[in-house]
Amino acid sequence: MKTRILHIATENFAGVPYSLVKAERLVGMESDLITISKPIREHPQEESLNLPFYGGIANRFLRRITKSSDKLINKRFEGEDFPPVWSPRPWGKILFNIRDRIWEHYIRSKGFPEKLNNYDIIVLDGGVGFLRSGKFIRQWLQKTNRLVTIFYGDDLRRRGVIKEIDDLSQLVFTFEFDHTLIHPRANFLFFPFFAKEMPQRQRISSKIRIGHSPTNRNSKGTIEILKAFEYISNKYTNVKIVVIEGLNYHESLQQKSTLDIFVDQVGELGYGISSLEAMAMGIPSVVELMPDFEKFLGDHPFVNADISHLAVALEKLIESELLRQELGDKGREWVYKVHDPLKSASEILAKYEMKGWV
Repeated sequence: MKTRILHIATENFAGVPYSLVKAERLVGMESDLITISKPIREHPQEESLNLPFYGGIANRFLRRITKSSDKLINKRFEGEDFPPVWSPRPWGKILFNIRDRIWEHYIRSKGFPEKLNNYDIIVLDGGVGFLRSGKFIRQWLQKTNRLVTIFYGDDLRRRGVIKEIDDLSQLVFTFEFDHTLIHPRANFLFFPFFAKEMPQRQRISSKIRIGHSPTNRNSKGTIEILKAFEYISNKYTNVKIVVIEGLNYHESLQQKSTLDIFVDQVGELGYGISSLEAMAMGIPSVVELMPDFEKFLGDHPFVNADISHLAVALEKLIESELLRQELGDKGREWVYKVHDPLKSASEILAKYEMKGWV
C-alpha cells in the first residue's frame, strides 16, 4: 500500500507546493495538495478551499496589525531567535482567532478534519496548516506522529515558526539556504524543478534583450537593478530592457523565453525559481550569491554580481555572444542535473524511510 501524503499550503506560491507533490508522485508516493487560496499568478494545481479573508486588503490589514507588515527585503534574518517565532500583537491574535472560527465552518463543509485521516503524513508548506491555532493538526496527531513542515520564500524570515506547530513537527525541510542558518532542524533540499515543462527559447529581435521579473520589487532589489539597466540602455543601442511584471504564470514564461540575459535578484537571498526558468531555456542568469552559499553550491553556472558590479557583469555578457552561449548551455545542464525532481523527491523519501514511515 502506497504512503499517502497531504500538503497543506496557504497558496501554491510560485508553483512550489504543487511541484513538490508531482515530484513525490514520481517516487511512488500518493501525494496531494490543498491550498487555502487560489494562486494569484494562475500556477496549475488541483484543489483549493478558496477561503475568505485571505489575500488582498484583508491580508494586508492582518499583517499590519500583527507586526507582519514589514516590507519584503532582500536581506537575511538578523534577529536573535533561533528559529524566529511568530509573536503577533494581542489584537492580532484576536483577529486571527476570529478568522479561524470563520474558516473552521468553511473547512468542515469541505469534509475536514475527517479527510485528514486518509493520510499517513501531513506536510505543512510554510509551517501553518489550515488554522493558526493548529487545531485540526493537533487532533490528527493524536492518531499518528508524522508531521512535516517545509519552508520557502519569506515566511520563516518575516513571520517565523508557529511554535505550537513547530514543536510537533518531526521533520523540517527548506528550499532556502539561509533558512538552515536560522532553523536548527532545517534540512536543505534543491527545489524539484520540472525543466522539461519550460517553453523553448525564441529570438524575436536582433537586439540583445535583458530581462528582470520581480514578484516583489523590494525582495528582488528591483529599484537598484533598474538603475543598472538605465545605465546599460544609455550606453548600448543594441540592447532592449524587458521588465516582466503583472503577468500570469504562462504569459511571464513566454516573455522570459524571448530574453538573451536574465537578472534574477540582488541581495543576500540567492537565486530563485525565476533563475531556474531562465536557465532551463538556455538563458544566462545574473544573481548575487553570498560567499557561504556560493561555496556550498560549488561549480555553478550563475553570473554572481552584487549591485556595485551588476553593470560590469552585464557589459561582459552583452559584448560576448560566445560567453552567453557557454553560460546558457551550462545553466541548462546544471538545472536538469541539480534540480532534478526525482533526485529531490528521493531525498525526501529517504528521510521518511529513516523514520520508518514508508
